[in-house]
Amino acid sequence: DDHGDQQQQQQQNHPHSKAWSAILADSPNSYVNPSIELAIRPPYEGGTGIVAINDVPADTVAMCLPLEEVGMIDAASILDSYDEIEGDDEVLKMLKEMWNKEMESANNRENSEEGKRLAVLAGIIAHLQLVRYKDVTSMTSNLVKEGYALDQSRRLGLFLDAMPLLPQHANNIDNNNQQRKHPFPTHFLYWTDDEIQILLQGTMSLTKAREVRAGIGLVVREWSPAFLAEHSNRSIVTQQQILNAIFSAFSSVLSRSFGDAAGRDLDGKGRMLVPLVDMLNHDGEDPNVIWKWHVGDGDETKIAEGKGDIVVTTLRDVAKGEELVKCYGWRAAWDIAGSYGFVPALKTERWECAVVPLFPAVLDLVPNSIPTPSEMAREDTTLDLLLESNYGTLVKAVIAAVDAASEIRARQKLSGGDMNEDDDSTEGDDGDERPDQLNRLEVVSLFRPPPSGDDDKFPFPRRQPCVVVGTKIQSSDCDTDNAHHHRRAIEAVLPAYRAAASAISQLRDNHQKISSSSSSNNDDDDRSPSPIEASRMAMAAASLDKDADWDTLALKLMQDGMKDRCRTLVKDGKVAESWVARRNDAENSMDDPQGREHRQFRAGMARDAREAELNVLRVLQTTAHEM
Repeated sequence: DDHGDQQQQQQQNHPHSKAWSAILADSPNSYVNPSIELAIRPPYEGGTGIVAINDVPADTVAMCLPLEEVGMIDAASILDSYDEIEGDDEVLKMLKEMWNKEMESANNRENSEEGKRLAVLAGIIAHLQLVRYKDVTSMTSNLVKEGYALDQSRRLGLFLDAMPLLPQHANNIDNNNQQRKHPFPTHFLYWTDDEIQILLQGTMSLTKAREVRAGIGLVVREWSPAFLAEHSNRSIVTQQQILNAIFSAFSSVLSRSFGDAAGRDLDGKGRMLVPLVDMLNHDGEDPNVIWKWHVGDGDETKIAEGKGDIVVTTLRDVAKGEELVKCYGWRAAWDIAGSYGFVPALKTERWECAVVPLFPAVLDLVPNSIPTPSEMAREDTTLDLLLESNYGTLVKAVIAAVDAASEIRARQKLSGGDMNEDDDSTEGDDGDERPDQLNRLEVVSLFRPPPSGDDDKFPFPRRQPCVVVGTKIQSSDCDTDNAHHHRRAIEAVLPAYRAAASAISQLRDNHQKISSSSSSNNDDDDRSPSPIEASRMAMAAASLDKDADWDTLALKLMQDGMKDRCRTLVKDGKVAESWVARRNDAENSMDDPQGREHRQFRAGMARDAREAELNVLRVLQTTAHEM
């Protein structure tokens, strides 16, 4: 029918469809299994992906793509070929200088940061996007500077066109349904400030979103002179379009680039973007394909040169209509949202994380006494642990104590000494199944609003130090017994809470000492507080200090933190839903279906991220109560 023909025509004109068809046509040695095809879908239906149109058996090659033919993009291959002497490209000069410094750090085994390599690749993509935009929209050729960047933008043009929100797509609206012909941006970079603050309030995703946006904001500031020098021309490219291109490039690199098992990224060569393969979506629970970088025997040097084939193979039978999906690697929901612009749906069961406060937001220094009105007014009996000046030293002491406790346990094992029956070393019943990231202590900062009524006193957001804790969560129809994973999750972080309980005990003892000295009116008394003893915290973390039941105190501290997190997530979730409903009602009269659609999708992402944390916290609350 006419509607079906129109829909098919729109899909064929989609930038992803054009890239898929043209790249394969220009790559004579590429192979795509005839039983798979590209599926163009909006983000709320899973986004663009690759699906099986017939049954595909296990161990079947789905795709084989020669990197040299399909136009793989990586920083090394672009920048190593750029001649600074002959070239006069300010952006490429700047990026090559950044790249050389990073490679020098990697070669000297200094601190080489993947974030810097990602930024350089994003800068290249943004620059080539803008060059291509000028090339395809300029009325006269003298408005486009000849040179290396122009040559590369033409060579990689179709792939660049498939990136999200290019400048030339900005006004590309389908008049029939008022929707953009390409998927709308889902990355945190494109959310409004209100959407970030209100929809993500109370979640670890808020911290992640702020970190991503702030980090890229600093990069944009650093890059501005070079990009403006090359591209600022109001008759062709505006400053807003330059910013759009940079955002597009960062969202593409964060969501679609990858390293490889051969260690090319670890050797400092940086990550890469590979056309067509990057259209495989993620499934951490049940991936059905895997890709490998294939070279012939004795041709390992091709990997370093960015040559060889990317081969995608099925891991199991793939049924007709099923999407081909690979696992991007395990990451928490808030990390996946921050990089890829979605939160994975819980199908059966998966490893997931939540954050639990290490200390209460406000520490009561006299828990067994009622403070006087004057003490309450002066806040003499409480300590605000949402201020970094108060919690910073304590967090460092906890991390040091946990490290010391690990060393103590390691020495005891080597010497054959007695260990506790409930030794909480990182070896557990889940063996190698547990992600490595969950076997080491990670302390993160959770944004918290100021206390109610104290907005004037605290006009800035505050942070609460939290410990990342992870276990397996499962859907309601999954009957797997994951109790041992939940117990293991608590045991993995319990040393940190023992150390924190020891620090709290010492803070209260110090307060009592000062109060006693003040009440005695004896000028000879030492009224200065004693320093927090790291050695006592380490002994508590290792369960070697018998002066108190540190396990009970640590579990109580952790349980209180989980209750606070659940209460906060539920309350802030209701506020977010109410805000979305009010905004949608207000815009009904404005007839902005696209604005509502975008907000609904982002609200769904925030809801899923919030629910992922709640799932972890609820099962761990039950387990902690039983321990």
